Amino acid sequence: MQFLFEIEDVFDISSRGCVLVPGVPDAFRRDVKTGEQLLIVTPQGTYIRTNIAGFEMISRGRPMVHAPFSLPRAVNKASLPVGSKVYLIDATDV
Repeated sequence: MQFLFEIEDVFDISSRGCVLVPGVPDAFRRDVKTGEQLLIVTPQGTYIRTNIAGFEMISRGRPMVHAPFSLPRAVNKASLPVGSKVYLIDATDV
């Protein structure tokens, strides 16, 4: 399991699902693709196992060095507090 980032913001897009920001760092050591498995650990200690539904284009008024992505619509914004840690689950972790 590899740490990706800590959630700074969550956007709920009704037709797409929740988008996590900042997203996968551009400098991450391997390509991350749609469908990859994630583990999100909230500050309260709740575990959410999900996957990347798609990568999104977001303008935050400054150059981005991360790739924000959306989650399946079954995951709601209320369950994704700022400060939650997002981990990429490797095939060897399954």
